[in-house]
Amino acid sequence: FDGDLWFFTKKDTDKYDEILKDQHVNVAYVGKSYVSVRGRAEIVEDLGKKKELWSKVYDKIMQTSYDDPNVILIKVKIEAAEYWDSGNFIKQVAYYYKRMKGQSSQSTDINETLELN
Repeated sequence: FDGDLWFFTKKDTDKYDEILKDQHVNVAYVGKSYVSVRGRAEIVEDLGKKKELWSKVYDKIMQTSYDDPNVILIKVKIEAAEYWDSGNFIKQVAYYYKRMKGQSSQSTDINETLELN
């Protein structure tokens, strides 16, 4: 991982217009854990990069191909990331108990923030 996230989208979306006006973005992922990433977005129209990252699955999802001029990439250069481990119930209980009691919750390792700049 080189510190960049890549996403496909189309020019005719609100995301495209918003990034042209303000490159500061937040990307979040929720599964068994939660990750929130802060960074700067850049619009990339490089055909070679689109071809490199394209998968046949995107043909169906985006209903077009990578060489469509409306298809673009959003490159997010990560500046910071915060992670919450929610997959371990015992850690969650210990974390919230310590927080309610005003104690340090460092030892439960449920949350960490990384500055990458």
